[in-house]
Amino acid sequence: MPNMTEAEFLAYESRRRPDARGGGGVRPGAEHELHQSILAECRRRGWIALHSAMNRRTHRNSGEPDFIILADGGRVMHVECKTRTGKLSVSQQGMRAHYRKLGHDYRVVRDFGEFIEAIKKDYG
Repeated sequence: MPNMTEAEFLAYESRRRPDARGGGGVRPGAEHELHQSILAECRRRGWIALHSAMNRRTHRNSGEPDFIILADGGRVMHVECKTRTGKLSVSQQGMRAHYRKLGHDYRVVRDFGEFIEAIKKDYG
């Protein structure tokens, strides 16, 4: 079996996730659309987006952000998506505080424009 290129792997990953196909019980909405836009932008840039499905609770760490993005040059972004009025849960607030204590950024974005601005500000 031949090896996949990184781009082929990312395309495969985006197809196999239920949330990327719009199925799996996820109702389309502002936050879902934001997730899809971020995933598409990461694929376009050749970045790896570690992302949990929106249709079920994560079984990883409570308060973990929606995205951990591995960008070029060894850069890493931690991004939590919220609707215009959405608030961080207590566990997300605690995780964000711990991230910051360790010197990491925990970005909260409410629309795709905020995500792009964060990239420009932090990563040129």
